[in-house]
Amino acid sequence: MRLASPVETGPPTSVNRFLLPHERTVISVRMHPAALAGPLILAAGGLLAARKLTSRSARPDIAWGTYLAFPLYFLYRAAAWPGTYLVVTGGRLVLVQGLFSRTTAAISLDKVTGLALQRTVLGRLLGYGTLIADGPGRRRAFRKIRYVPYPEQLYLEVSSLLWREDMDETAQPTYGDEE
Repeated sequence: MRLASPVETGPPTSVNRFLLPHERTVISVRMHPAALAGPLILAAGGLLAARKLTSRSARPDIAWGTYLAFPLYFLYRAAAWPGTYLVVTGGRLVLVQGLFSRTTAAISLDKVTGLALQRTVLGRLLGYGTLIADGPGRRRAFRKIRYVPYPEQLYLEVSSLLWREDMDETAQPTYGDEE
Protein backbone atom coordinates (compact mmCIF):
# COMPACT_ATOMS: atom_id res chain seq x y z
CA MET A 1 0.00 0.00 0.00
CA ARG A 2 1.37 3.41 -0.95
CA LEU A 3 0.88 5.90 1.84
CA ALA A 4 2.36 9.13 0.49
CA SER A 5 2.14 10.39 -3.05
CA PRO A 6 5.11 9.16 -5.04
CA VAL A 7 7.73 11.42 -6.57
CA GLU A 8 6.60 10.52 -10.08
CA THR A 9 3.27 12.30 -9.63
CA GLY A 10 4.43 14.97 -7.20
CA PRO A 11 2.25 17.76 -5.93
CA PRO A 12 -0.35 19.39 -8.18
CA THR A 13 0.71 22.37 -10.27
CA SER A 14 -1.04 24.74 -7.85
CA VAL A 15 1.49 23.60 -5.23
CA ASN A 16 4.40 22.88 -7.56
CA ARG A 17 4.69 26.55 -8.52
CA PHE A 18 5.94 27.31 -5.00
CA LEU A 19 8.87 24.91 -5.29
CA LEU A 20 12.27 26.02 -6.48
CA PRO A 21 13.42 24.63 -9.85
CA HIS A 22 16.19 22.54 -8.32
CA GLU A 23 14.07 21.10 -5.47
CA ARG A 24 13.19 17.42 -5.45
CA THR A 25 9.87 16.51 -3.86
CA VAL A 26 10.31 13.81 -1.24
CA ILE A 27 6.76 13.77 0.12
CA SER A 28 3.60 15.66 -0.73
CA VAL A 29 0.44 15.02 1.25
CA ARG A 30 -2.95 16.65 1.46
CA MET A 31 -4.18 17.31 4.97
CA HIS A 32 -6.41 14.63 6.48
CA PRO A 33 -10.19 15.02 5.89
CA ALA A 34 -10.65 15.20 9.67
CA ALA A 35 -9.68 18.87 9.30
CA LEU A 36 -13.25 19.39 8.11
CA ALA A 37 -14.82 17.85 11.22
CA GLY A 38 -14.73 21.07 13.27
CA PRO A 39 -16.55 23.22 10.70
CA LEU A 40 -19.03 20.38 10.08
CA ILE A 41 -19.83 20.06 13.79
CA LEU A 42 -20.16 23.85 13.98
CA ALA A 43 -22.64 23.85 11.08
CA ALA A 44 -24.65 20.98 12.61
CA GLY A 45 -24.71 22.65 16.04
CA GLY A 46 -25.75 25.92 14.41
CA LEU A 47 -28.62 24.11 12.69
CA LEU A 48 -29.86 22.73 16.00
CA ALA A 49 -29.55 26.15 17.65
CA ALA A 50 -31.38 27.85 14.77
CA ARG A 51 -34.24 25.34 14.97
CA LYS A 52 -34.53 25.87 18.70
CA LEU A 53 -34.45 29.67 18.34
CA THR A 54 -37.07 29.72 15.58
CA SER A 55 -39.53 27.86 17.76
CA ARG A 56 -39.19 30.53 20.48
CA SER A 57 -38.70 33.66 18.39
CA ALA A 58 -41.13 36.06 16.80
CA ARG A 59 -38.57 36.72 14.04
CA PRO A 60 -37.27 33.33 12.83
CA ASP A 61 -35.69 34.93 9.77
CA ILE A 62 -32.99 36.49 11.97
CA ALA A 63 -32.04 33.08 13.42
CA TRP A 64 -31.90 31.46 9.98
CA GLY A 65 -30.00 34.41 8.52
CA THR A 66 -27.40 34.14 11.27
CA TYR A 67 -27.22 30.38 10.82
CA LEU A 68 -26.37 30.84 7.15
CA ALA A 69 -22.82 31.85 8.15
CA PHE A 70 -22.09 28.37 9.55
CA PRO A 71 -22.73 26.26 6.44
CA LEU A 72 -20.99 28.90 4.30
CA TYR A 73 -17.94 28.61 6.53
CA PHE A 74 -18.04 24.82 6.19
CA LEU A 75 -18.37 25.06 2.41
CA TYR A 76 -15.41 27.46 2.26
CA ARG A 77 -13.24 25.10 4.31
CA ALA A 78 -14.39 22.09 2.26
CA ALA A 79 -13.52 23.90 -0.98
CA ALA A 80 -10.09 24.94 0.36
CA TRP A 81 -9.21 21.47 1.68
CA PRO A 82 -8.18 19.87 -1.66
CA GLY A 83 -5.55 22.59 -2.16
CA THR A 84 -3.98 22.32 1.29
CA TYR A 85 -0.71 20.41 1.01
CA LEU A 86 2.37 19.74 3.06
CA VAL A 87 5.34 19.25 0.76
CA VAL A 88 8.67 17.98 2.00
CA THR A 89 11.60 18.54 -0.33
CA GLY A 90 15.25 17.71 0.17
CA GLY A 91 15.80 21.06 1.86
CA ARG A 92 12.48 22.57 2.98
CA LEU A 93 9.09 22.00 4.50
CA VAL A 94 6.44 23.87 2.50
CA LEU A 95 2.86 24.32 3.69
CA VAL A 96 0.43 25.59 1.04
CA GLN A 97 -3.14 26.43 2.01
CA GLY A 98 -6.06 28.63 1.08
CA LEU A 99 -8.71 28.92 -1.60
CA PHE A 100 -9.05 32.50 -2.78
CA SER A 101 -5.82 33.80 -1.33
CA ARG A 102 -3.06 31.22 -1.32
CA THR A 103 -0.86 31.22 1.79
CA THR A 104 2.52 29.57 1.54
CA ALA A 105 4.88 29.06 4.44
CA ALA A 106 8.27 27.41 4.14
CA ILE A 107 11.07 26.62 6.51
CA SER A 108 14.48 25.27 5.70
CA LEU A 109 15.22 21.86 7.16
CA ASP A 110 18.49 23.34 8.41
CA LYS A 111 16.48 25.67 10.68
CA VAL A 112 14.43 22.90 12.30
CA THR A 113 16.08 21.94 15.58
CA GLY A 114 13.52 19.43 16.81
CA LEU A 115 10.56 17.45 15.56
CA ALA A 116 7.80 15.86 17.62
CA LEU A 117 4.71 13.86 16.75
CA GLN A 118 1.52 14.27 18.74
CA ARG A 119 -1.46 11.96 18.34
CA THR A 120 -4.74 12.14 20.18
CA VAL A 121 -6.99 9.14 20.69
CA LEU A 122 -9.27 10.35 17.90
CA GLY A 123 -6.22 10.97 15.72
CA ARG A 124 -5.04 7.39 16.24
CA LEU A 125 -8.49 6.06 15.38
CA LEU A 126 -8.85 8.16 12.23
CA GLY A 127 -5.20 8.09 11.12
CA TYR A 128 -3.92 11.63 11.56
CA GLY A 129 -1.54 13.47 13.84
CA THR A 130 0.16 16.77 14.57
CA LEU A 131 3.78 17.45 13.69
CA ILE A 132 5.46 19.93 16.02
CA ALA A 133 8.59 21.52 14.58
CA ASP A 134 10.94 23.53 16.77
CA GLY A 135 13.21 26.11 15.29
CA PRO A 136 14.50 29.62 15.81
CA GLY A 137 11.67 32.09 16.27
CA ARG A 138 9.12 29.24 16.28
CA ARG A 139 7.24 30.40 13.22
CA ARG A 140 3.56 29.90 13.84
CA ALA A 141 2.89 28.06 10.57
CA PHE A 142 5.41 25.41 11.49
CA ARG A 143 5.02 25.23 15.22
CA LYS A 144 2.12 22.81 14.82
CA ILE A 145 1.06 21.25 11.54
CA ARG A 146 -2.30 19.69 12.34
CA TYR A 147 -4.20 16.92 10.56
CA VAL A 148 -1.18 15.30 8.94
CA PRO A 149 -2.09 11.92 7.38
CA TYR A 150 0.24 8.95 7.83
CA PRO A 151 1.89 10.69 10.78
CA GLU A 152 4.40 7.99 11.75
CA GLN A 153 5.67 7.57 8.20
CA LEU A 154 5.90 11.31 7.70
CA TYR A 155 7.66 11.78 11.04
CA LEU A 156 10.26 9.14 10.18
CA GLU A 157 10.85 10.54 6.67
CA VAL A 158 11.27 14.13 7.87
CA SER A 159 13.47 12.98 10.75
CA SER A 160 15.72 11.11 8.36
CA LEU A 161 16.06 14.27 6.26
CA LEU A 162 16.71 16.45 9.30
CA TRP A 163 19.48 14.38 10.78
CA ARG A 164 21.03 12.77 7.72
CA GLU A 165 24.27 14.79 8.08
CA ASP A 166 24.45 14.06 11.81
CA MET A 167 24.28 10.31 11.25
CA ASP A 168 27.79 9.05 10.89
CA GLU A 169 27.85 5.27 10.67
CA THR A 170 31.40 5.10 11.99
CA ALA A 171 30.66 7.12 15.12
CA GLN A 172 30.23 5.10 18.29
CA PRO A 173 27.58 6.17 20.78
CA THR A 174 28.79 7.35 24.19
CA TYR A 175 26.94 6.54 27.36
CA GLY A 176 27.00 8.48 30.59
CA ASP A 177 30.20 10.31 31.55
CA GLU A 178 32.62 8.18 29.56
CA GLU A 179 35.70 9.96 28.24
